[in-house]
Amino acid sequence: ALSRGQEVFENFCTPCHGSSGRGDGVVARRGFPPPPSLLAEHARSLADGQMFHILTYGQGNMASHASQLGSSDRWSVIVYVRSLQQQAPATPVADDVSSQTSAMNTKEAQ
Repeated sequence: ALSRGQEVFENFCTPCHGSSGRGDGVVARRGFPPPPSLLAEHARSLADGQMFHILTYGQGNMASHASQLGSSDRWSVIVYVRSLQQQAPATPVADDVSSQTSAMNTKEAQ
């Protein structure tokens, strides 16, 4: 499940969430509002079922992925996200990616 989750995450999640899950994907770097970090305490505190619900129905700017990902792939992504969370320290709220992204956009504009 972990390797399949990584494969699905890389294809469907990294454009927005970035390869590390911090919310610094190419879409955010190009000016779209960045998603929350998957390493932040809020994401860590979500139950697996809540993450499954978000993948299925979407939330905020994130669209539903139910038509692109089968149930087993959605669960595999959750397994992979949990592994990312275990490997990295929690992201404090003050270090939110939106502030990092705005700094990146400022540098690109110069």
